[in-house]
Amino acid sequence: MDQAFRESEEWKKGCMGELLIADLLKRAGWYILPSYDYSGEDEKAPRLQGALEDYVIPDLDISKNGERRWAEVKTKQSADWTRITQRLEHGIPLRHYHHYLEVQRITGCDVWLFVYEIETGDVLYAQLDELAEDLRLYEGNKMSRGGMAFFPRDAFKLWPLKEKLDDPTQLELGLLAA
Repeated sequence: MDQAFRESEEWKKGCMGELLIADLLKRAGWYILPSYDYSGEDEKAPRLQGALEDYVIPDLDISKNGERRWAEVKTKQSADWTRITQRLEHGIPLRHYHHYLEVQRITGCDVWLFVYEIETGDVLYAQLDELAEDLRLYEGNKMSRGGMAFFPRDAFKLWPLKEKLDDPTQLELGLLAA
């Protein structure tokens, strides 16, 4: 990976969130395989590779008690208020959203989206299929090449870090194993 990219504030912020979520998952009894460890020498995200196509995979491959999940981690300053929908939203690139759905279909393992909000100190999490119910698509190229997939903040489950970090045994991630 390009050294200049690894020194950017964007990369450092994302890395911090990934390490935080990985640590919290481990404290909750999950085993993790960080997908970002396999990004290679370029700036491309790790991919699930097939004969004809390949798909960007989520940041973490997690397992606990015979269950396996994917966890995509986003670190955001805050949720954005959207005039169109009159709600707070978080978004991911639309092409990644479609890739994660394919990874879920191919592997048979659910994809969960985690959002660490810096301003609130909250971790939000939800299964991608559940978020699809309130999905808002933006198909322009203004924010990300190929568009964006937006989800309402209140569609996520809330894991308040400030309270949970004091007692890691109380982490409410049992829903991931359900």
